Amino acid sequence: MNIIIDKRMRMQEKQYLKRFGEFIELPPQNSVYDEISGHPDIFFTKINDQIFKAKNVLLNHKAIMTLEEGEEEVGHDYPEDVKYNICQIGNNIIHDFKYTDKRLLKHITNQKNLKQIPVHQGYSKCNIAVTSNNSCITSDEGIYNFLKLYQLDVLLLKDENIHLLDRNGNISKMNGFIGGASAILYDKFILFGDSDKLKNLDQLLEHLHKYNLNLIDFKGLDIIDYGGIITF
Repeated sequence: MNIIIDKRMRMQEKQYLKRFGEFIELPPQNSVYDEISGHPDIFFTKINDQIFKAKNVLLNHKAIMTLEEGEEEVGHDYPEDVKYNICQIGNNIIHDFKYTDKRLLKHITNQKNLKQIPVHQGYSKCNIAVTSNNSCITSDEGIYNFLKLYQLDVLLLKDENIHLLDRNGNISKMNGFIGGASAILYDKFILFGDSDKLKNLDQLLEHLHKYNLNLIDFKGLDIIDYGGIITF
């Protein structure tokens, strides 16, 4: 299995993830602002088993060359930076579709089994950690309220202790989101940092227990939003 990660990820987290597959490290890109410049969820989208990459992502790796390319480039500022930041929960595709890359949107529309759920948050994947085909955790109150209307089981987990990194890997003044600060591999919910730093840890553990997910975290480390991971 290939695992696309932010190159700025800390060694402890890389050592844990290494057991699952081969790393493809995404270096900071100049096309967006520093905090999201190495985030896989900004430059890649996984719909079912097919992955699309941004037209202007710079990553020299043979596996990346085989991926489907979108029609549009990721731009520096919002909303030009969210064209590929799309979340899938089961058969539900969640995004602010007026910003979605046109080729990617056409692909989604042509899949008859997929349902488009439009939200007013372009950073959809950043804000959502998927925990099953019918459930998720989100940092965004608007997404929370909207997905509840679609009978999804949603936990709202807002926490200012989730951080972003500057270009050099130091903690930025900007806050991150739960979707980008976590990943699921098999039955493991991996939090990139120490879960004790979360204010609502009990709620998180209750939600994970409901979906038979085991929490993996990294004691003593700040919680960092790396833009999640992409696996294929």
